[in-house]
Amino acid sequence: MKRLPGKNVSTLTLEGVVRKRARRGALEKVLLGTLVTGGLLTVAMAAPKVLSLVKNEHLDMILPSDPRQRLHETASRLKRKGLVEFRYENGRKRMCITDKGKDFLEAELSRIKSIVKPKRWDRRWRIVIFDIPEKRKAQRDHIRYLVRHLGFLRLQHSVWVYPYDCEEVIALLKSNLCIGTNLLYLIADAVEYDRPLRKHFGLPLD
Repeated sequence: MKRLPGKNVSTLTLEGVVRKRARRGALEKVLLGTLVTGGLLTVAMAAPKVLSLVKNEHLDMILPSDPRQRLHETASRLKRKGLVEFRYENGRKRMCITDKGKDFLEAELSRIKSIVKPKRWDRRWRIVIFDIPEKRKAQRDHIRYLVRHLGFLRLQHSVWVYPYDCEEVIALLKSNLCIGTNLLYLIADAVEYDRPLRKHFGLPLD
């Protein structure tokens, strides 16, 4: 293998490149989602919320020492794609999501509404827990609709269970809706009294 100047070949794996691109795309979705909920914002105004969500979604490893630089780059990339536009208000440049950007997020949400089921269950449970305040009731109801649509079964209030891997789908949902730690994804090797759950999902009862 030819060694590239200034690079350690061991770090130049295809998987690494794919992961970096995936995180970059997720960062774009987080910023778009922030604009949907926050309206007309400067990068500086959007930064605290975006960076908090980035940390929660483990995307911070793609950010440089000055994360706002990455956010400026992300905003510029979104503008080139036509997903955001810049406007001047009171002498300050602000960005807002375009109709194309809203359509893009809506398409992403539609894409996550299906999970590929493996041929064999790995006997582990995926649990989603969310705690959305009453003042965001509409968002809470929307999340409830989405997890039900994905096939989750309600275990307790705001606690939903599913037998198959859906971590990527839930991460995408979290970034698109900008809910961060308000929604947690857990993997459990066992759930007490899970026989009714197994019956519901058509899983082996032994």
